[in-house]
Amino acid sequence: MRVERREMITEARHESLCVLLVEDNPADAELFAVRLRPQSLRTNTAPVRVVHASTAAGACAALRETRFDVIILDLSLPDARWLEGLQRVRAAAGGVPVIVLTAMADESLAREALRAGAQDYVLKPPPDGSTLLRILRYASERQHLLDELDRAAHASEDNALRWRMLAEIGQLLAGGEVTQQVLAQVADIVVPAIAESFVLYVSGDDELGDLVEVAHPDEAARDGLKRALTEAIAEPGAFESVRASLAATLGVSGSGIDAPSELMHRLAISSGVVVPVWAASEVRGFVVLGGCVKRLDGSVDLEFGRSLADRIGLALQSARMMRETRRAIAVRNRAFGIVSHDLRNPLSTIQICAAALLDPVPPPSNGIRNMAQIIQRSAAWMQQIVQDLLDGASLDAGQLRLNRQPTLVSDILAAAQGMFVPVAEEESIDFVVETGPERLIDADPRRLMQVLSNLLSNAMKFTQPGGRVVLSARSATLDETDDRPAVRFEVCDTGVGISPEELSHIFDWFWHSRHTRRSGAGLGLAIARGLVEAHGGKLHVSSTPGSGSTFWFTVPASGGASV
Repeated sequence: MRVERREMITEARHESLCVLLVEDNPADAELFAVRLRPQSLRTNTAPVRVVHASTAAGACAALRETRFDVIILDLSLPDARWLEGLQRVRAAAGGVPVIVLTAMADESLAREALRAGAQDYVLKPPPDGSTLLRILRYASERQHLLDELDRAAHASEDNALRWRMLAEIGQLLAGGEVTQQVLAQVADIVVPAIAESFVLYVSGDDELGDLVEVAHPDEAARDGLKRALTEAIAEPGAFESVRASLAATLGVSGSGIDAPSELMHRLAISSGVVVPVWAASEVRGFVVLGGCVKRLDGSVDLEFGRSLADRIGLALQSARMMRETRRAIAVRNRAFGIVSHDLRNPLSTIQICAAALLDPVPPPSNGIRNMAQIIQRSAAWMQQIVQDLLDGASLDAGQLRLNRQPTLVSDILAAAQGMFVPVAEEESIDFVVETGPERLIDADPRRLMQVLSNLLSNAMKFTQPGGRVVLSARSATLDETDDRPAVRFEVCDTGVGISPEELSHIFDWFWHSRHTRRSGAGLGLAIARGLVEAHGGKLHVSSTPGSGSTFWFTVPASGGASV
Protein backbone atom coordinates (compact mmCIF):
# COMPACT_ATOMS: atom_id res chain seq x y z
CA MET A 1 0.00 0.00 0.00
CA ARG A 2 2.80 2.48 0.84
CA VAL A 3 4.59 1.78 -2.44
CA GLU A 4 1.40 2.42 -4.43
CA ARG A 5 0.87 5.65 -2.51
CA ARG A 6 4.37 6.95 -3.31
CA GLU A 7 3.99 6.02 -6.99
CA MET A 8 0.66 7.85 -7.15
CA ILE A 9 2.20 11.00 -5.60
CA THR A 10 5.27 10.78 -7.87
CA GLU A 11 3.05 10.60 -10.94
CA ALA A 12 1.00 13.54 -9.66
CA ARG A 13 4.17 15.65 -9.38
CA HIS A 14 4.72 15.37 -13.09
CA GLU A 15 1.24 16.76 -13.85
CA SER A 16 0.85 20.50 -14.34
CA LEU A 17 -1.20 22.54 -11.88
CA CYS A 18 -3.48 25.49 -12.52
CA VAL A 19 -3.50 27.72 -9.44
CA LEU A 20 -5.73 30.69 -8.65
CA LEU A 21 -3.89 33.15 -6.42
CA VAL A 22 -6.22 35.62 -4.65
CA GLU A 23 -3.96 38.30 -3.12
CA ASP A 24 -4.44 42.07 -3.03
CA ASN A 25 -0.80 42.82 -2.19
CA PRO A 26 1.21 42.99 -5.47
CA ALA A 27 4.51 42.25 -3.73
CA ASP A 28 3.17 39.12 -2.05
CA ALA A 29 1.55 38.03 -5.29
CA GLU A 30 4.84 38.46 -7.18
CA LEU A 31 6.70 36.50 -4.52
CA PHE A 32 4.31 33.56 -4.89
CA ALA A 33 4.73 33.69 -8.67
CA VAL A 34 8.51 33.66 -8.32
CA ARG A 35 8.39 30.70 -5.94
CA LEU A 36 6.41 28.67 -8.50
CA ARG A 37 8.51 29.48 -11.57
CA PRO A 38 10.39 26.53 -13.13
CA GLN A 39 13.73 28.03 -12.10
CA SER A 40 12.66 27.77 -8.44
CA LEU A 41 11.45 24.18 -8.80
CA ARG A 42 13.07 20.90 -9.73
CA THR A 43 13.82 20.48 -13.43
CA ASN A 44 11.60 17.36 -13.80
CA THR A 45 8.56 19.16 -12.43
CA ALA A 46 5.75 20.19 -14.81
CA PRO A 47 5.18 23.96 -15.03
CA VAL A 48 2.61 25.61 -12.73
CA ARG A 49 0.17 28.06 -14.23
CA VAL A 50 -0.74 30.89 -11.85
CA VAL A 51 -3.76 33.14 -12.41
CA HIS A 52 -3.86 36.21 -10.18
CA ALA A 53 -6.98 37.91 -8.74
CA SER A 54 -6.81 40.79 -6.27
CA THR A 55 -10.40 40.67 -4.97
CA ALA A 56 -13.02 38.09 -4.02
CA ALA A 57 -15.20 39.29 -6.87
CA GLY A 58 -12.33 38.85 -9.32
CA ALA A 59 -11.69 35.35 -7.97
CA CYS A 60 -15.34 34.37 -8.46
CA ALA A 61 -15.23 35.69 -12.02
CA ALA A 62 -12.06 33.69 -12.75
CA LEU A 63 -13.66 30.53 -11.32
CA ARG A 64 -16.56 30.90 -13.72
CA GLU A 65 -14.18 30.93 -16.70
CA THR A 66 -11.39 28.49 -15.74
CA ARG A 67 -11.11 25.12 -14.03
CA PHE A 68 -8.46 25.39 -11.29
CA ASP A 69 -6.74 22.66 -9.31
CA VAL A 70 -5.99 24.74 -6.19
CA ILE A 71 -6.91 28.18 -4.81
CA ILE A 72 -4.53 30.24 -2.65
CA LEU A 73 -6.65 32.79 -0.79
CA ASP A 74 -5.56 35.76 1.31
CA LEU A 75 -7.95 36.25 4.25
CA SER A 76 -7.62 40.00 4.06
CA LEU A 77 -9.14 41.33 0.82
CA PRO A 78 -10.57 44.75 0.00
CA ASP A 79 -14.09 43.43 -0.70
CA ALA A 80 -14.19 40.50 1.75
CA ARG A 81 -12.38 40.31 5.02
CA TRP A 82 -11.57 37.27 7.07
CA LEU A 83 -13.95 34.34 6.67
CA GLU A 84 -16.35 36.20 4.39
CA GLY A 85 -13.91 35.89 1.50
CA LEU A 86 -13.47 32.17 2.18
CA GLN A 87 -17.22 31.63 2.12
CA ARG A 88 -17.67 33.51 -1.16
CA VAL A 89 -14.79 31.80 -2.93
CA ARG A 90 -15.73 28.30 -1.73
CA ALA A 91 -19.31 28.86 -2.91
CA ALA A 92 -17.99 29.62 -6.40
CA ALA A 93 -15.18 27.06 -6.37
CA GLY A 94 -17.34 23.94 -6.70
CA GLY A 95 -15.10 21.61 -4.74
CA VAL A 96 -11.70 23.10 -5.65
CA PRO A 97 -9.44 22.99 -2.53
CA VAL A 98 -8.66 26.32 -0.86
CA ILE A 99 -5.38 27.12 0.92
CA VAL A 100 -5.63 30.28 3.00
CA LEU A 101 -2.83 32.83 3.48
CA THR A 102 -2.32 34.53 6.78
CA ALA A 103 0.29 36.35 8.76
CA MET A 104 2.00 34.54 11.62
CA ALA A 105 0.08 36.67 14.14
CA ASP A 106 -3.22 35.45 12.70
CA GLU A 107 -2.53 31.72 12.89
CA SER A 108 -5.60 31.22 15.11
CA LEU A 109 -7.70 32.72 12.31
CA ALA A 110 -6.18 30.22 9.90
CA ARG A 111 -7.23 27.33 12.11
CA GLU A 112 -10.74 28.78 12.22
CA ALA A 113 -10.64 28.87 8.42
CA LEU A 114 -9.80 25.16 8.39
CA ARG A 115 -12.91 24.47 10.44
CA ALA A 116 -14.87 26.57 7.93
CA GLY A 117 -13.78 24.38 5.02
CA ALA A 118 -10.28 25.45 3.97
CA GLN A 119 -8.00 22.62 2.93
CA ASP A 120 -4.77 24.01 4.46
CA TYR A 121 -3.06 27.28 5.37
CA VAL A 122 0.28 28.91 4.54
CA LEU A 123 1.98 31.64 6.56
CA LYS A 124 3.45 34.70 4.89
CA PRO A 125 6.06 34.93 3.53
CA PRO A 126 5.62 31.74 1.46
CA PRO A 127 8.06 28.82 1.82
CA ASP A 128 10.52 27.82 -0.89
CA GLY A 129 9.18 26.68 -4.24
CA SER A 130 9.49 22.93 -3.73
CA THR A 131 7.76 23.06 -0.35
CA LEU A 132 5.03 25.31 -1.69
CA LEU A 133 4.48 23.03 -4.70
CA ARG A 134 4.28 19.99 -2.41
CA ILE A 135 1.64 21.79 -0.30
CA LEU A 136 -0.37 22.59 -3.42
CA ARG A 137 -0.15 19.06 -4.80
CA TYR A 138 -1.05 17.49 -1.47
CA ALA A 139 -4.06 19.80 -1.22
CA SER A 140 -5.19 18.82 -4.71
CA GLU A 141 -4.66 15.14 -4.03
CA ARG A 142 -6.37 15.35 -0.65
CA GLN A 143 -9.39 17.01 -2.25
CA HIS A 144 -9.47 14.33 -4.91
CA LEU A 145 -9.52 11.61 -2.24
CA LEU A 146 -12.24 13.45 -0.33
CA ASP A 147 -14.29 13.66 -3.52
CA GLU A 148 -13.81 9.93 -4.10
CA LEU A 149 -14.89 9.18 -0.55
CA ASP A 150 -17.93 11.41 -0.99
CA ARG A 151 -18.88 9.69 -4.25
CA ALA A 152 -18.37 6.30 -2.63
CA ALA A 153 -20.58 7.32 0.28
CA HIS A 154 -23.28 8.52 -2.10
CA ALA A 155 -22.96 5.34 -4.16
CA SER A 156 -23.25 3.23 -1.02
CA GLU A 157 -26.37 5.10 0.05
CA ASP A 158 -27.79 4.80 -3.45
CA ASN A 159 -27.08 1.06 -3.60
CA ALA A 160 -28.59 0.55 -0.17
CA LEU A 161 -31.71 2.40 -1.35
CA ARG A 162 -31.93 0.27 -4.48
CA TRP A 163 -31.51 -2.98 -2.56
CA ARG A 164 -34.22 -1.92 -0.11
CA MET A 165 -36.49 -1.20 -3.06
CA LEU A 166 -35.71 -4.55 -4.67
CA ALA A 167 -36.43 -6.30 -1.35
CA GLU A 168 -39.78 -4.49 -1.11
CA ILE A 169 -40.58 -5.37 -4.73
CA GLY A 170 -39.62 -8.99 -4.06
CA GLN A 171 -42.06 -9.13 -1.15
CA LEU A 172 -44.85 -7.73 -3.33
CA LEU A 173 -44.19 -10.25 -6.10
CA ALA A 174 -43.91 -13.18 -3.69
CA GLY A 175 -47.57 -12.88 -2.76
CA GLY A 176 -48.84 -15.19 -5.52
CA GLU A 177 -50.33 -14.11 -8.85
CA VAL A 178 -48.70 -11.22 -10.72
CA THR A 179 -51.70 -8.90 -11.04
CA GLN A 180 -52.07 -5.39 -12.44
CA GLN A 181 -52.48 -4.09 -8.90
CA VAL A 182 -49.14 -5.61 -7.85
CA LEU A 183 -47.38 -4.24 -10.94
CA ALA A 184 -48.82 -0.79 -10.23
CA GLN A 185 -47.29 -0.94 -6.75
CA VAL A 186 -43.95 -1.98 -8.25
CA ALA A 187 -44.10 0.99 -10.62
CA ASP A 188 -44.86 3.35 -7.72
CA ILE A 189 -41.71 2.15 -5.93
CA VAL A 190 -39.49 2.70 -8.98
CA VAL A 191 -40.91 6.07 -10.14
CA PRO A 192 -39.62 8.68 -9.47
CA ALA A 193 -37.00 7.44 -6.97
CA ILE A 194 -35.01 5.40 -9.51
CA ALA A 195 -36.35 6.40 -12.92
CA GLU A 196 -38.50 9.09 -14.46
CA SER A 197 -40.63 6.54 -16.30
CA PHE A 198 -41.40 2.83 -16.03
CA VAL A 199 -42.73 0.63 -18.85
CA LEU A 200 -43.46 -3.09 -18.51
CA TYR A 201 -44.78 -5.45 -21.15
CA VAL A 202 -45.18 -9.23 -20.74
CA SER A 203 -46.80 -11.26 -23.52
CA GLY A 204 -49.70 -13.46 -22.51
CA ASP A 205 -49.88 -17.23 -22.70
CA ASP A 206 -52.63 -19.83 -22.90
CA GLU A 207 -53.79 -18.90 -19.38
CA LEU A 208 -53.13 -15.18 -18.88
CA GLY A 209 -53.46 -12.18 -21.13
CA ASP A 210 -50.78 -9.57 -21.75
CA LEU A 211 -49.46 -7.65 -18.74
CA VAL A 212 -48.89 -3.93 -19.32
CA GLU A 213 -47.91 -1.28 -16.77
CA VAL A 214 -46.76 2.30 -17.43
CA ALA A 215 -45.80 4.89 -14.83
CA HIS A 216 -44.75 8.55 -15.04
CA PRO A 217 -45.18 11.42 -12.55
CA ASP A 218 -46.95 13.48 -15.22
CA GLU A 219 -50.39 12.13 -16.15
CA ALA A 220 -50.26 13.40 -19.74
CA ALA A 221 -46.83 11.84 -20.24
CA ARG A 222 -48.09 8.56 -18.75
CA ASP A 223 -51.04 8.49 -21.16
CA GLY A 224 -48.69 9.21 -24.05
CA LEU A 225 -46.44 6.31 -23.03
CA LYS A 226 -49.43 3.96 -22.89
CA ARG A 227 -50.55 4.95 -26.38
CA ALA A 228 -47.04 4.65 -27.78
CA LEU A 229 -46.52 1.22 -26.21
CA THR A 230 -49.88 -0.05 -27.48
CA GLU A 231 -49.10 1.14 -31.01
CA ALA A 232 -45.56 -0.29 -30.93
CA ILE A 233 -46.61 -3.74 -29.71
CA ALA A 234 -49.69 -3.91 -31.95
CA GLU A 235 -47.56 -3.89 -35.10
CA PRO A 236 -47.03 -7.39 -36.56
CA GLY A 237 -43.73 -8.85 -35.47
CA ALA A 238 -42.81 -5.86 -33.27
CA PHE A 239 -42.49 -7.80 -30.04
CA GLU A 240 -40.76 -10.72 -31.78
CA SER A 241 -38.10 -8.30 -33.03
CA VAL A 242 -37.48 -6.96 -29.52
CA ARG A 243 -37.58 -10.49 -28.08
CA ALA A 244 -34.94 -11.74 -30.51
CA SER A 245 -32.62 -8.84 -29.70
CA LEU A 246 -32.99 -9.06 -25.94
CA ALA A 247 -32.63 -12.84 -25.92
CA ALA A 248 -29.06 -12.39 -27.13
CA THR A 249 -28.03 -9.96 -24.39
CA LEU A 250 -28.56 -9.26 -20.71
CA GLY A 251 -29.78 -5.74 -21.45
CA VAL A 252 -28.94 -2.54 -23.26
CA SER A 253 -28.31 1.03 -22.26
CA GLY A 254 -29.17 4.01 -24.40
CA SER A 255 -28.82 2.93 -28.04
CA GLY A 256 -27.10 -0.43 -27.69
CA ILE A 257 -29.11 -2.75 -29.96
CA ASP A 258 -31.30 -1.91 -32.93
CA ALA A 259 -34.67 -3.28 -31.80
CA PRO A 260 -34.58 -1.98 -28.21
CA SER A 261 -33.27 1.36 -29.50
CA GLU A 262 -36.17 1.52 -31.90
CA LEU A 263 -38.51 0.68 -29.04
CA MET A 264 -37.16 3.53 -26.91
CA HIS A 265 -37.49 5.84 -29.90
CA ARG A 266 -41.12 4.80 -30.36
CA LEU A 267 -41.74 5.45 -26.67
CA ALA A 268 -40.02 8.87 -26.95
CA ILE A 269 -37.58 7.91 -24.18
CA SER A 270 -34.23 9.56 -24.89
CA SER A 271 -32.15 7.78 -22.25
CA GLY A 272 -32.47 4.79 -19.96
CA VAL A 273 -32.22 1.02 -20.10
CA VAL A 274 -34.17 -1.84 -21.67
CA VAL A 275 -33.91 -5.27 -20.05
CA PRO A 276 -35.61 -8.59 -20.89
CA VAL A 277 -38.06 -10.39 -18.62
CA TRP A 278 -37.16 -14.10 -18.69
CA ALA A 279 -39.58 -16.80 -17.59
CA ALA A 280 -39.31 -20.55 -18.24
CA SER A 281 -36.11 -20.08 -20.31
CA GLU A 282 -37.66 -17.63 -22.78
CA VAL A 283 -38.01 -13.87 -23.09
CA ARG A 284 -41.61 -13.11 -22.14
CA GLY A 285 -41.35 -9.32 -22.16
CA PHE A 286 -39.26 -6.31 -21.24
CA VAL A 287 -38.83 -3.52 -18.69
CA VAL A 288 -37.89 0.01 -19.73
CA LEU A 289 -36.50 2.44 -17.13
CA GLY A 290 -36.44 5.88 -18.72
CA GLY A 291 -34.50 8.91 -17.48
CA CYS A 292 -32.73 6.97 -14.73
CA VAL A 293 -31.33 8.82 -11.71
CA LYS A 294 -27.63 8.02 -12.15
CA ARG A 295 -25.31 8.15 -9.14
CA LEU A 296 -22.20 6.67 -10.78
CA ASP A 297 -22.78 5.50 -14.34
CA GLY A 298 -25.24 3.65 -16.54
CA SER A 299 -24.10 0.24 -15.30
CA VAL A 300 -25.82 0.93 -11.96
CA ASP A 301 -29.16 1.51 -13.70
CA LEU A 302 -28.66 -1.50 -15.95
CA GLU A 303 -27.91 -3.77 -12.98
CA PHE A 304 -30.97 -2.49 -11.13
CA GLY A 305 -33.12 -3.05 -14.23
CA ARG A 306 -31.83 -6.61 -14.60
CA SER A 307 -32.51 -7.38 -10.94
CA LEU A 308 -36.01 -5.93 -11.23
CA ALA A 309 -36.75 -7.88 -14.43
CA ASP A 310 -35.38 -11.09 -12.87
CA ARG A 311 -37.74 -10.73 -9.92
CA ILE A 312 -40.71 -10.18 -12.22
CA GLY A 313 -39.72 -13.20 -14.34
CA LEU A 314 -39.31 -15.42 -11.28
CA ALA A 315 -42.69 -14.25 -9.98
CA LEU A 316 -44.34 -15.13 -13.32
CA GLN A 317 -42.73 -18.57 -13.31
CA SER A 318 -43.63 -19.13 -9.65
CA ALA A 319 -47.24 -18.10 -10.29
CA ARG A 320 -47.45 -20.52 -13.20
CA MET A 321 -46.04 -23.35 -11.08
CA MET A 322 -48.56 -22.54 -8.35
CA ARG A 323 -51.41 -22.74 -10.87
CA GLU A 324 -50.10 -26.06 -12.16
CA THR A 325 -49.78 -27.33 -8.59
CA ARG A 326 -53.36 -26.29 -7.81
CA ARG A 327 -54.55 -28.04 -10.97
CA ALA A 328 -52.60 -31.18 -10.06
CA ILE A 329 -54.13 -31.15 -6.59
CA ALA A 330 -57.60 -30.67 -8.07
CA VAL A 331 -57.04 -33.56 -10.49
CA ARG A 332 -55.80 -35.75 -7.64
CA ASN A 333 -58.83 -34.88 -5.53
CA ARG A 334 -61.16 -35.60 -8.46
CA ALA A 335 -59.39 -38.91 -9.03
CA PHE A 336 -59.88 -39.77 -5.37
CA GLY A 337 -63.53 -38.81 -5.77
CA ILE A 338 -63.85 -41.12 -8.74
CA VAL A 339 -62.28 -43.98 -6.84
CA SER A 340 -64.46 -43.42 -3.80
CA HIS A 341 -67.70 -42.72 -5.68
CA ASP A 342 -67.73 -44.51 -9.02
CA LEU A 343 -65.98 -47.66 -7.88
CA ARG A 344 -68.11 -47.96 -4.75
CA ASN A 345 -71.29 -48.82 -6.69
CA PRO A 346 -69.91 -51.79 -8.68
CA LEU A 347 -68.01 -52.99 -5.64
CA SER A 348 -71.20 -52.92 -3.60
CA THR A 349 -72.99 -54.85 -6.34
CA ILE A 350 -70.23 -57.49 -6.42
CA GLN A 351 -70.36 -57.80 -2.61
CA ILE A 352 -74.12 -58.28 -2.66
CA CYS A 353 -73.93 -60.96 -5.35
CA ALA A 354 -71.03 -62.69 -3.59
CA ALA A 355 -72.98 -62.73 -0.31
CA ALA A 356 -75.98 -64.24 -2.11
CA LEU A 357 -73.83 -66.95 -3.69
CA LEU A 358 -72.35 -67.80 -0.27
CA ASP A 359 -75.78 -68.04 1.36
CA PRO A 360 -76.36 -71.48 3.01
CA VAL A 361 -79.53 -71.75 0.94
CA PRO A 362 -78.21 -71.75 -2.66
CA PRO A 363 -80.20 -69.69 -5.19
CA PRO A 364 -81.70 -71.41 -8.24
CA SER A 365 -79.43 -71.98 -11.22
CA ASN A 366 -80.92 -69.15 -13.27
CA GLY A 367 -80.36 -66.81 -10.29
CA ILE A 368 -76.70 -67.86 -10.07
CA ARG A 369 -76.29 -67.10 -13.76
CA ASN A 370 -77.88 -63.66 -13.39
CA MET A 371 -75.64 -62.80 -10.46
CA ALA A 372 -72.56 -63.97 -12.40
CA GLN A 373 -73.53 -61.66 -15.27
CA ILE A 374 -74.01 -58.77 -12.84
CA ILE A 375 -70.57 -59.45 -11.33
CA GLN A 376 -69.06 -59.59 -14.81
CA ARG A 377 -70.64 -56.27 -15.87
CA SER A 378 -69.60 -54.60 -12.60
CA ALA A 379 -66.01 -55.84 -12.94
CA ALA A 380 -65.91 -54.61 -16.56
CA TRP A 381 -67.21 -51.23 -15.43
CA MET A 382 -64.53 -51.03 -12.74
CA GLN A 383 -61.85 -52.08 -15.21
CA GLN A 384 -62.94 -49.36 -17.65
CA ILE A 385 -62.80 -46.69 -14.93
CA VAL A 386 -59.31 -47.80 -13.89
CA GLN A 387 -58.14 -47.85 -17.52
CA ASP A 388 -59.57 -44.36 -18.12
CA LEU A 389 -57.71 -43.06 -15.08
CA LEU A 390 -54.46 -44.65 -16.31
CA ASP A 391 -54.91 -43.29 -19.84
CA GLY A 392 -55.74 -39.86 -18.50
CA ALA A 393 -52.62 -39.83 -16.33
CA SER A 394 -50.45 -40.99 -19.27
CA LEU A 395 -51.83 -38.29 -21.58
CA ASP A 396 -51.47 -35.61 -18.93
CA ALA A 397 -47.84 -36.59 -18.38
CA GLY A 398 -47.13 -36.87 -22.12
CA GLN A 399 -46.12 -40.52 -21.72
CA LEU A 400 -48.80 -42.32 -23.72
CA ARG A 401 -47.22 -44.55 -26.37
CA LEU A 402 -48.80 -45.27 -29.76
CA ASN A 403 -48.13 -48.43 -31.77
CA ARG A 404 -48.56 -46.76 -35.17
CA GLN A 405 -48.69 -48.88 -38.28
CA PRO A 406 -50.28 -48.77 -41.75
CA THR A 407 -53.92 -49.64 -41.12
CA LEU A 408 -56.81 -50.13 -43.52
CA VAL A 409 -59.69 -47.74 -42.95
CA SER A 410 -62.11 -50.53 -43.86
CA ASP A 411 -60.76 -52.68 -41.01
CA ILE A 412 -61.41 -49.89 -38.48
CA LEU A 413 -64.94 -49.28 -39.79
CA ALA A 414 -65.74 -53.02 -39.87
CA ALA A 415 -64.60 -53.42 -36.25
CA ALA A 416 -66.72 -50.47 -35.15
CA GLN A 417 -69.71 -51.78 -37.08
CA GLY A 418 -69.43 -55.24 -35.54
CA MET A 419 -69.15 -53.74 -32.05
CA PHE A 420 -72.10 -51.33 -32.22
CA VAL A 421 -74.67 -52.98 -34.49
CA PRO A 422 -75.98 -55.07 -31.51
CA VAL A 423 -76.12 -51.94 -29.34
CA ALA A 424 -78.04 -50.03 -32.02
CA GLU A 425 -80.52 -52.90 -32.48
CA GLU A 426 -81.12 -53.10 -28.73
CA GLU A 427 -81.76 -49.32 -28.56
CA SER A 428 -83.82 -49.31 -31.80
CA ILE A 429 -81.40 -46.90 -33.46
CA ASP A 430 -80.59 -46.86 -37.18
CA PHE A 431 -76.79 -47.29 -37.32
CA VAL A 432 -75.22 -46.57 -40.73
CA VAL A 433 -71.56 -46.96 -41.76
CA GLU A 434 -70.52 -44.98 -44.84
CA THR A 435 -67.13 -45.58 -46.48
CA GLY A 436 -65.27 -43.63 -49.12
CA PRO A 437 -62.17 -44.62 -51.12
CA GLU A 438 -60.15 -47.30 -49.39
CA ARG A 439 -56.96 -45.94 -47.85
CA LEU A 440 -54.14 -46.86 -45.53
CA ILE A 441 -53.71 -44.62 -42.50
CA ASP A 442 -50.77 -44.21 -40.13
CA ALA A 443 -52.44 -45.06 -36.80
CA ASP A 444 -52.56 -47.22 -33.71
CA PRO A 445 -55.62 -49.42 -34.49
CA ARG A 446 -56.42 -50.16 -30.85
CA ARG A 447 -56.27 -46.51 -29.79
CA LEU A 448 -58.23 -45.38 -32.85
CA MET A 449 -60.96 -47.88 -31.98
CA GLN A 450 -60.93 -46.47 -28.45
CA VAL A 451 -61.71 -43.01 -29.87
CA LEU A 452 -64.50 -44.25 -32.15
CA SER A 453 -65.92 -46.46 -29.39
CA ASN A 454 -66.23 -43.44 -27.11
CA LEU A 455 -67.84 -41.26 -29.78
CA LEU A 456 -70.29 -43.98 -30.89
CA SER A 457 -71.21 -44.89 -27.29
CA ASN A 458 -72.08 -41.25 -26.56
CA ALA A 459 -73.97 -40.89 -29.82
CA MET A 460 -76.18 -43.87 -29.07
CA LYS A 461 -76.60 -42.92 -25.42
CA PHE A 462 -78.01 -39.51 -26.35
CA THR A 463 -80.06 -40.61 -29.37
CA GLN A 464 -83.70 -41.56 -28.79
CA PRO A 465 -85.16 -44.82 -30.20
CA GLY A 466 -85.97 -44.36 -33.88
CA GLY A 467 -83.05 -41.96 -34.28
CA ARG A 468 -80.01 -42.30 -36.51
CA VAL A 469 -76.23 -42.56 -35.95
CA VAL A 470 -73.87 -42.37 -38.95
CA LEU A 471 -70.17 -43.33 -38.96
CA SER A 472 -68.29 -42.21 -42.07
CA ALA A 473 -64.75 -41.90 -43.42
CA ARG A 474 -63.51 -39.95 -46.45
CA SER A 475 -60.33 -38.55 -47.94
CA ALA A 476 -59.24 -35.15 -46.67
CA THR A 477 -56.22 -33.04 -45.72
CA LEU A 478 -54.81 -33.06 -42.22
CA ASP A 479 -56.17 -29.60 -41.36
CA GLU A 480 -56.72 -26.13 -42.79
CA THR A 481 -53.03 -25.23 -42.59
CA ASP A 482 -51.56 -28.66 -43.46
CA ASP A 483 -52.42 -30.14 -46.87
CA ARG A 484 -50.86 -33.54 -46.23
CA PRO A 485 -53.26 -36.38 -47.23
CA ALA A 486 -55.39 -37.78 -44.43
CA VAL A 487 -58.67 -39.53 -43.68
CA ARG A 488 -61.51 -37.74 -41.91
CA PHE A 489 -63.63 -39.84 -39.52
CA GLU A 490 -67.03 -38.49 -38.59
CA VAL A 491 -69.74 -39.59 -36.12
CA CYS A 492 -73.09 -37.86 -36.62
CA ASP A 493 -76.28 -38.44 -34.62
CA THR A 494 -79.84 -37.10 -34.45
CA GLY A 495 -79.88 -37.03 -30.65
CA VAL A 496 -80.67 -34.37 -28.08
CA GLY A 497 -77.66 -32.21 -28.97
CA ILE A 498 -75.38 -30.20 -26.69
CA SER A 499 -76.07 -26.75 -25.29
CA PRO A 500 -73.53 -23.96 -26.04
CA GLU A 501 -72.69 -23.78 -22.33
CA GLU A 502 -71.83 -27.49 -22.14
CA LEU A 503 -70.13 -27.49 -25.55
CA SER A 504 -67.23 -25.48 -24.12
CA HIS A 505 -66.63 -28.10 -21.38
CA ILE A 506 -67.22 -31.49 -22.99
CA PHE A 507 -63.47 -32.10 -23.48
CA ASP A 508 -62.57 -31.12 -19.90
CA TRP A 509 -61.16 -33.77 -17.59
CA PHE A 510 -63.71 -35.35 -15.19
CA TRP A 511 -66.60 -33.40 -16.74
CA HIS A 512 -70.21 -34.66 -16.55
CA SER A 513 -73.29 -33.08 -18.06
CA ARG A 514 -75.79 -31.88 -15.46
CA HIS A 515 -78.62 -33.18 -17.63
CA THR A 516 -77.55 -36.81 -17.75
CA ARG A 517 -77.07 -39.54 -15.21
CA ARG A 518 -73.45 -39.66 -14.05
CA SER A 519 -71.61 -42.78 -15.17
CA GLY A 520 -67.91 -43.44 -15.54
CA ALA A 521 -65.07 -41.13 -14.63
CA GLY A 522 -65.94 -38.29 -17.00
CA LEU A 523 -62.72 -38.89 -18.92
CA GLY A 524 -63.98 -40.41 -22.19
CA LEU A 525 -64.01 -37.35 -24.45
CA ALA A 526 -60.91 -35.88 -22.84
CA ILE A 527 -59.04 -39.13 -23.53
CA ALA A 528 -60.45 -39.28 -27.07
CA ARG A 529 -59.19 -35.76 -27.77
CA GLY A 530 -55.76 -36.64 -26.35
CA LEU A 531 -55.52 -39.79 -28.49
CA VAL A 532 -56.48 -37.87 -31.65
CA GLU A 533 -53.88 -35.19 -30.89
CA ALA A 534 -51.27 -37.91 -30.26
CA HIS A 535 -51.98 -39.04 -33.84
CA GLY A 536 -51.34 -35.49 -35.07
CA GLY A 537 -55.00 -34.53 -35.56
CA LYS A 538 -57.60 -32.54 -33.69
CA LEU A 539 -61.04 -33.56 -32.44
CA HIS A 540 -63.87 -31.18 -33.41
CA VAL A 541 -67.55 -30.96 -32.52
CA SER A 542 -70.60 -29.07 -33.69
CA SER A 543 -74.03 -29.40 -32.18
CA THR A 544 -77.50 -27.87 -32.12
CA PRO A 545 -79.72 -28.59 -29.10
CA GLY A 546 -82.58 -30.83 -30.20
CA SER A 547 -81.02 -31.56 -33.61
CA GLY A 548 -78.07 -33.81 -32.83
CA SER A 549 -74.27 -33.56 -32.78
CA THR A 550 -71.33 -34.24 -35.09
CA PHE A 551 -67.82 -35.18 -33.97
CA TRP A 552 -64.97 -35.42 -36.48
CA PHE A 553 -61.19 -35.80 -36.62
CA THR A 554 -58.44 -36.56 -39.14
CA VAL A 555 -55.65 -39.15 -39.16
CA PRO A 556 -52.61 -38.94 -41.50
CA ALA A 557 -52.64 -41.26 -44.46
CA SER A 558 -49.85 -43.81 -44.67
CA GLY A 559 -47.66 -42.33 -47.39
CA GLY A 560 -50.78 -40.93 -48.99
CA ALA A 561 -51.39 -44.24 -50.76
CA SER A 562 -54.77 -45.58 -51.77
CA VAL A 563 -55.45 -49.29 -51.85
